Amino acid sequence: MIFKVFKTMVSLGNKRYTRLWPLVVLLTLVVILIWRNLQQARTLTLPRISRKNFGKFLFLNDNETSSSGLSSTEDYPRDQLPEELPFLQPLIETRERSPRTLELQKLVNCRNRPLRFQRLQHGEYWLLQNLVIGSESQFMGCAESITYTTNGDYTFFDNLEMVAERWQAPISFAIHAPGYDLNSTLDAIQYVKNCLPGSHYINDYVTFHVYFSNLHMPVYVPLNEADVLNWPYKCMEENGTLATPPYTQVPREAMYKVKANLTYPINVGRNIARQASNTHFIFACDIELYPSVGFVEQFLDMVARNNSVLALDPKQPRRVYPLPVFEIEAGQHVPENKAELLDLYRNGLAQLFHAKVCPTCHKVPQQQLWMNRAPSVRDELKLFSMTLRRDKFRSWEPFYISDNTEPLFDERVTWEGQSNKRIQNFAMCLLGFEYHVLHPAFLVHSPGIKKQPSRKSGRLKYAKAMTKFIKSKIEPEYRILYGNTTGCTT
Repeated sequence: MIFKVFKTMVSLGNKRYTRLWPLVVLLTLVVILIWRNLQQARTLTLPRISRKNFGKFLFLNDNETSSSGLSSTEDYPRDQLPEELPFLQPLIETRERSPRTLELQKLVNCRNRPLRFQRLQHGEYWLLQNLVIGSESQFMGCAESITYTTNGDYTFFDNLEMVAERWQAPISFAIHAPGYDLNSTLDAIQYVKNCLPGSHYINDYVTFHVYFSNLHMPVYVPLNEADVLNWPYKCMEENGTLATPPYTQVPREAMYKVKANLTYPINVGRNIARQASNTHFIFACDIELYPSVGFVEQFLDMVARNNSVLALDPKQPRRVYPLPVFEIEAGQHVPENKAELLDLYRNGLAQLFHAKVCPTCHKVPQQQLWMNRAPSVRDELKLFSMTLRRDKFRSWEPFYISDNTEPLFDERVTWEGQSNKRIQNFAMCLLGFEYHVLHPAFLVHSPGIKKQPSRKSGRLKYAKAMTKFIKSKIEPEYRILYGNTTGCTT
């Protein structure tokens, strides 16, 4: 408009208009400067995203997202970023990937996706998925690593530092926190993230999910990650000593879960942790089980060296990759490699997990040959033996690496009722899964030998009723759903 007026004045050639030219030019410059400033202001209002603060952006609460004109992150599909935020995609795609990672991603045909906070309903449970996200795990490529998926409540946090330090890869941790147990859970999260020698491993790799029944709602629930990270904590006492971990200070009988007479929904936690993973390979494991050092890199290197270890042809039986599990005497150093494990074993300080409780539950095929085989000088991981979960291995409850496509855990079964892993393995038997045991990697339970539970144990009353329910209800259902393969049992 201004330029049109200017052109008209020039054509008139009138001295009266000519005197106005400097004013028109000045006005034009002012308009241009205002326009440029508006563009800069618009750019500045967009969130500045980096790997360091990307998580904070994804945790905007409802008021913050509304005021910035952005949609709620809770409405985004699992594998998509919102259309309003196209500038986020390059951050995910430009993360430096190794040749091995790129090769494996093409091999397994997986898709990268960032972890993001969501409020979800999981049956009767409210779930705060990815409430606090590990900084390295957030943008982890789907074929770049393996996620250790686990579960517990705040009383299990004493295992987290050991697991994170040895795993050094994504950990998906689902925490049951009904009622006021959520406050103790927040105390525990802040302590392990800020006060331990290995806190940096937890900050890098552990992603916390919190869930609770809608019948046992907490009074206070954090709205986002910032609320959790602003929760007060104390690392040091006034005398300069390390403060006692808060998760060791609350007597078990004082827990909300115990006072409300709740059972522990272990399979709910297992499924939550699995479903929140953003890597192709997962390791569904109990948090008290510590892996041998370097396992993640060993497994990915094995697959990269020899793709045939995977069942890539849809016509092949599906595969999982178990690790032998051991337990050691209390007070012993947790072995980092097979040589250290054998040293404990030969001195009677280590044994097969649950050897005195359920000898067949964790015995791998050719167990003695596994023990006798010398570890590789190059510490290479290899397939050792293969079996199906039937016949003499019909009671096997292995912990294994998978591609996260095996059946979910049955959530009708609780920790108190026992047999919580057998049902899933029963389904896998019906589907014909192959179990390829690995060597020389292994798991070690938190120090202390498991003993046969007392006849007065509170779990026994649950176990008897659960066994009856499994046999009369769950097993017939699974034979209809997965097939009636002979030789399989719960």
